[in-house]
Amino acid sequence: MNRRCFLKNSALMAVALSSVTARGATSSGRPNFVFVEVDDLMYRFMGKLGRQFAHTPNIDALAGDGVYFTHAVCQGMMCGPSRNSLITGLYPHNLGFYRNGQMGPLPKGVWSLPGALRRCGYATAWVGKCHVHPPEAETRLPISEALQRTMGLDHAVASAGRAVLRSRVLKAAPMADDVYIQHLKRHGLLELYINDCKTRKRVTSLPEEHYLDGYYTHRALDWLDGYRDSKPFFLWLNLSCPHGPHDVPQKYHDLYRDKEIPGPLTSSFGDAIPEGLLKDNKPAKPGTLDETRRGFAAATTFVDAMLGKVLDKLRDKGHLDNSVIVFFSDHGIFMGNHGRVHKGSVFNEITNPCLIVHYPRGFKRGVVEKTPVELLGLVRTALDIAEAPPNEKRTPFGESLMPLLTGRGSFKTKYVFSEIEGFQSCFDGHYRYIANKETPLLYDLRNDPGEMKNVAKDKPDVAATMQAATNEWLKATGPVLPAGHLRDPANLDRMEERIRQSKS
Repeated sequence: MNRRCFLKNSALMAVALSSVTARGATSSGRPNFVFVEVDDLMYRFMGKLGRQFAHTPNIDALAGDGVYFTHAVCQGMMCGPSRNSLITGLYPHNLGFYRNGQMGPLPKGVWSLPGALRRCGYATAWVGKCHVHPPEAETRLPISEALQRTMGLDHAVASAGRAVLRSRVLKAAPMADDVYIQHLKRHGLLELYINDCKTRKRVTSLPEEHYLDGYYTHRALDWLDGYRDSKPFFLWLNLSCPHGPHDVPQKYHDLYRDKEIPGPLTSSFGDAIPEGLLKDNKPAKPGTLDETRRGFAAATTFVDAMLGKVLDKLRDKGHLDNSVIVFFSDHGIFMGNHGRVHKGSVFNEITNPCLIVHYPRGFKRGVVEKTPVELLGLVRTALDIAEAPPNEKRTPFGESLMPLLTGRGSFKTKYVFSEIEGFQSCFDGHYRYIANKETPLLYDLRNDPGEMKNVAKDKPDVAATMQAATNEWLKATGPVLPAGHLRDPANLDRMEERIRQSKS
């Protein structure tokens, strides 16, 4: 081959390679990650995967071509504990963070999943709701900048959830540095938003793309549009819906105006339960539950529509086939079951989030996986896919889901755990044991899915075995820190060392 032909062929090859890269391939051959995390979504509200009344075609399709984990459990029972657990790879008891509002800034240098993936050669981006308290937060940096500087993110667009923003509006709290508030101000929509908050309007007056989760979604789409690097990326989109207030655009409410919405699975607890499990939730108000459930369904359908936009963009940019897409919620919510609303407890409605993993190129397709798993397992799963070195895998807890996703290797975890202050849930797919100092609880979920009858006295051997498993888990994953531990600056420097010692 003469030099002219060689140069011509080389140029053609370069064009071909650049075209492939532009259509989604990565230079390392490793897939991208797209995490879409939503707030409060109870699995029973997911279309065909739940009680089949919600309209969620995109979620259904993702599960139909991926792996849907029916027995996933979250580790934290509220937004903050769950999200900080996942990003740091730690259990809530390692952070002393069991309830929203208990945590100060994370310790300087804390390990984070985005940071680990960036060290593995990934571009990292976070868009959306943020309940993470990065170390720099105490310096009054805007949260987006603080996330980038301390949590291993190349790009961040972060604000609060709708409930928090509404509360700040009603309290006339300063919000000048909030990216969403700045966005509304630029588009002349801030007064409209403030009026919606003050009048507690049930349907937003904002155009869909300017409604908070619409704004988050479009910022994620913008980032995907502008992504030109050949290295793989990790995009974590955090939506605020279907968390209340359920003030999504009118067209989503219209879908449920005349539709029959099934009532709660149970209307009470069958047995007396410890008061601590009722601390962070409250009785449903008579006459309001049907409207609340309709609003929750409408907000769930809005989430589905935002997911559809992300999938369309990934397809358009050539990333869909080469991206591991994980759709999940931080936890569930009572939504009337047991006659309660809200969360902050360790019953099935709260501990069982949705979890779907989609990557047809390398994982099983159309599988309903009933093995109990922890959301924390997503951290090690991502590290495995990213081919992270062993030192990156020393910090996070949880077992990788790869054997269940690929069918290769064995998944060893028998018991999965959730917790809130003073209570631990141990679950094996059949029984849920709730360990506490007041009244140990054991439920046979195969025969009593509503968790109405405490069978601890009827099955003492099962209760004893699961109590022992809980004790061993706490010992193996220590330290177990008191609530609000990280609010004391003197504890920050010691936390990382204690975690390292407990795992060595």
